[in-house]
Amino acid sequence: MTAPDAANPYPRPLGPQTAVTWIAARAGELTGRLVGWVGVRRRSLLLLAVLLTVVAVLHGYNFDGWPGRVTDDEGTYAAQAYSMQYWNRIAHYTYWYDHPFGGWLLIAIYTKITDGFNRAPTAVTAARELMFGVHLVSCVLLYRFGRLLGLRRFFAGLALLVFSLSPLALWYQRMAFLDNIAVMWLLAALVCAASPRRSVAAAAFAGIFMAFAFWSKETVLLFLPGLYVLLRQNRDPRNWRFVRRNFMGCLIGVCGIYILYAAAKNELFEGPGHVSLEWAIRWQLFDRAPSGSVLDTGSDTYHVVRSWLDLDPYLVLAGIAAAVPLLALRRLRVVAGLLLLQFAFVFRNGYLPNPYVTAMLPFAALCVAGLLDAVLPSGARPRRGPPHHAGPGSGPGAGVGATAAMIVNGLRCLVVLVALSVAAATVIPDWTPKIRTALTQDASAPSREATRWFLANVPPEGIVITDDIAWTDLTIAGRRPLPVWFYKLDLDPQVRGRFPHGWRDVDYLMMGKPPDSVLAEVPLVAEALRHSVVLKSFGDGEIEIRRVIVPDCRGRPDRC
Repeated sequence: MTAPDAANPYPRPLGPQTAVTWIAARAGELTGRLVGWVGVRRRSLLLLAVLLTVVAVLHGYNFDGWPGRVTDDEGTYAAQAYSMQYWNRIAHYTYWYDHPFGGWLLIAIYTKITDGFNRAPTAVTAARELMFGVHLVSCVLLYRFGRLLGLRRFFAGLALLVFSLSPLALWYQRMAFLDNIAVMWLLAALVCAASPRRSVAAAAFAGIFMAFAFWSKETVLLFLPGLYVLLRQNRDPRNWRFVRRNFMGCLIGVCGIYILYAAAKNELFEGPGHVSLEWAIRWQLFDRAPSGSVLDTGSDTYHVVRSWLDLDPYLVLAGIAAAVPLLALRRLRVVAGLLLLQFAFVFRNGYLPNPYVTAMLPFAALCVAGLLDAVLPSGARPRRGPPHHAGPGSGPGAGVGATAAMIVNGLRCLVVLVALSVAAATVIPDWTPKIRTALTQDASAPSREATRWFLANVPPEGIVITDDIAWTDLTIAGRRPLPVWFYKLDLDPQVRGRFPHGWRDVDYLMMGKPPDSVLAEVPLVAEALRHSVVLKSFGDGEIEIRRVIVPDCRGRPDRC
């Protein structure tokens, strides 16, 4: 260890006593800085501690029970994380670039560190544990972002609460969705872009975090223009050129690894015998069947939006309404614009996934709190010092102006008070029973019970077709041959090649009945369902364990 000398600029070796003194001095300096940092932010830290405690209780209690296993996506991401951790593969089947793999890589890192797959009751439970931590981090970032946008502590805390306590938030933020991970990284990027330091390092981290968001969910690039505008609004002219270059360089560099990965595997462009990034992008943007117009009451898009409003008809709609006037306020224009941009995309005639609303929630919360903060006047501070003597600007006219200002400020305070009172009287009776359900209902029990019954009562040598919710649990339990995710029986040539007799090679089915639109895509599974009998049903038919019966024994003499 060395130290510079005033007379000799070159470092000189430190003796043992000098080294101890130097380390103690540095430790004291860091401690002083930490104490000063805490002292400046003690009110925000105290408020965050209280709010995060409330959020942790409401999001952590019964997080595995509600919502139930309502979508296969949770199981898919858990299964892909399992394959990364134990098989050193990106996915448990052929990876076809449907999403970048950063999201389930983070799940795999968490389950590796915590031994989640072997410790938690189910694989999805382990993935939901990570979502709990992701949400708490997102809450801190949301509060910080609100403060950087000029929101007072009360309103930044209000944004955090509505972002977390809405039944819509409890439903989607508890589930193991890539959208939740992407939102966390996006909020981190926005915080860096709004950093008061306006440094090159902050811009570089904004680009890196935005790239991490892309690696979690590619659709997050929709927010890139807003992030750039925020960075530009917050710029320092002295270093803007370097800030811009560092931001774009880090963003493109980290995102570009995804393209390099595809190119290295010869899967960048479409060709015979392999998947490709080009085909996946074209399918996502153009070839995927649209879910219809939100204005068509018979479309899938309408039913998705309807399900959002059934959970919570207030937060998103109030946020959209608040975003319109906030476009006139420079400090909140980016937040309002990004929410309205997401709202506009709902009306396009494309595919609308169920978790799409997840990324709308933080911006809706900030818009609602931001509008109230903008309407409420700033508190007037009493003048200190000697009495102010009358001057040219004083007189009857000045007194009238001050009175008018007081009346306007009083009216603004009254508007905010009335808005908060009406919102509380409207929202609390609607949210309370839904939050109670989230804390008490174990809607995931049928899935767990079905897995336990299957492992205890079905012979281990049979081939089972299942959904991805149970796939990882059966695999962890040692089920061999490996279970087959029902989509892959029809859609993955490598899997289909292992079933020369089609559905007749299937022994058991463990799944709910998919909708007709899904069965049309998987005819072999549809035939297996048609030629099967129910052995055990769970959750009023939510999940059924079925035995496949081959009537004429063709290709399966063991069934005769």
